[in-house]
Amino acid sequence: MNLEPRLFCFWTGSNPMSSNRSNALSSLPNTNLKVIFINQDNLSSWILKNAPLHPAYEYLTPIDRGDYLKCYFMHNHGGAYTDVKVIEDSWLTSYEELFNSEYLINGYKEISFMETARGRGLLKDIWLSLNYYRLIGCGAFICKPNTDFTNEWMDTIHKILDQKYELLVNNPPKDLRDFYHKKHDDGSISNYPLRWTEICGEVFHPLCLKYTKKILKTLPTPDFNKPYL
Repeated sequence: MNLEPRLFCFWTGSNPMSSNRSNALSSLPNTNLKVIFINQDNLSSWILKNAPLHPAYEYLTPIDRGDYLKCYFMHNHGGAYTDVKVIEDSWLTSYEELFNSEYLINGYKEISFMETARGRGLLKDIWLSLNYYRLIGCGAFICKPNTDFTNEWMDTIHKILDQKYELLVNNPPKDLRDFYHKKHDDGSISNYPLRWTEICGEVFHPLCLKYTKKILKTLPTPDFNKPYL
């Protein structure tokens, strides 16, 4: 498979980027990939006619929209994805390693058991934590499009959104980073129906464990230590 070395990143809200985020965005050409920045102005040009966004998309927080889009783009377009974080290393070798192999996805090794997704039940959460070294992180990766991995990833997220569509319509987010049972500044408890990682790590990490023999782990780890808000 030969796919143009490109890197997608998203900014799905109407809020302006902080200076730290803007600086992180300006670092992405260090990957030596073609950087494609997706926001509300150009998103529609990337949506395929035979693969529309889920109708729940407009009711998601910007965080959840980004988690949805990273799956949508990796499944339908392929290439690389990153959160808007500082990157100092080239990704070109990791890109070529993936597309010249039988592997399906290339990422950075998950940092620790503390980073594994939680919310699927105690036993499942413990099992993921114990196997964190087999996982890759949710914040950056390179994918071949339309693979068994991305198909299952997309299907699982759509099933979650199907189940919670009415709840999302009736309980829209109150802030940019809302999540289920979050305590707001006014003391109210959020009814937004999605957990913090419900359509991200809670889907992605179990798939990494399932497809562990089809995953490379040669991607440099982005800088997650800076304050990006």
